[in-house]
Amino acid sequence: MSDARWRQISSGYQTVSGEQIPVTGPAETVARMSQVVGVTAEELQRAGRDDAAAALEEITPLPQPDTASAFSPPVDAVYQLLAALPPEAQDEVLRRLAREHPNAAQPFDAQEHHAG
Repeated sequence: MSDARWRQISSGYQTVSGEQIPVTGPAETVARMSQVVGVTAEELQRAGRDDAAAALEEITPLPQPDTASAFSPPVDAVYQLLAALPPEAQDEVLRRLAREHPNAAQPFDAQEHHAG
């Protein structure tokens, strides 16, 4: 989108032959603009743009659940590598993970992982 078009939509008018003509951006365009600047669907509704609010909700990804505890092939591979390390090395890896990612590090039990 050009800077000029952005200004037209955000200001609500464009100048043609010296006259200001009202401009209403399409719902999808306003939704994408809102996404860029952090305007919420609720704010669009308060501004009278229910159509753009609905479009914004459609294009905004849903929050993903915390998958740190769910195993996936890459995570399984990491657990297998960790399980192959001596206990002292496992402890060091876990200390580093806990320091760098305090919310993601969880207790590791290699026996429990291989059993399930």
